Amino acid sequence: LASGLDDGLFEHDGQITKCPVRALTLSALAPRAGETLWDIGAGSGSIGIEWLLAGGARVEALEADQTRATRARGNVEAFGLSHRHRLHDARAPEGLAGLPTPDAVFIGGGASDTLLAQLWDLLPPGTRLVMNAVTLETEALVLDWSARHGGSLLKIELSEPAALGRKRGWKSALPILQWSVVR
Repeated sequence: LASGLDDGLFEHDGQITKCPVRALTLSALAPRAGETLWDIGAGSGSIGIEWLLAGGARVEALEADQTRATRARGNVEAFGLSHRHRLHDARAPEGLAGLPTPDAVFIGGGASDTLLAQLWDLLPPGTRLVMNAVTLETEALVLDWSARHGGSLLKIELSEPAALGRKRGWKSALPILQWSVVR
């Protein structure tokens, strides 16, 4: 039931929240029995899948890219979780209309000031929000919103050994800035 499953268990195009980052993200999302997650920018579906495996009850996911949506549905089916995971072929914030109220929200892609403003107005107090930023533009958005609304910031910088001539050296992954806040 621990989060951070091997990336190889998921079909993906390289755009996946990697295993150690996924574990940290699930820790910040803190799934509990009976709770619903909104997974915005679902990609491969790995966050939603691990949310369900960790005890969350339901996932409402949005993915605007048709190829990724199809891949995510396949991953959900492979884990036998289709009855608790609903993926909408939609972009946020438009695709949020009519979804059941979430207990937690993960923004994995498609972040914008417009999306955050609409979420902030829409979400009831007590809703947990976690966002992972990779690009400089998204980092700036996170820094602005965290300055206004508080929460926690975590800079995740990971390296793995890679060939360096006949020896090995550390190859750094792109750093990730994670913002977690309770509405």
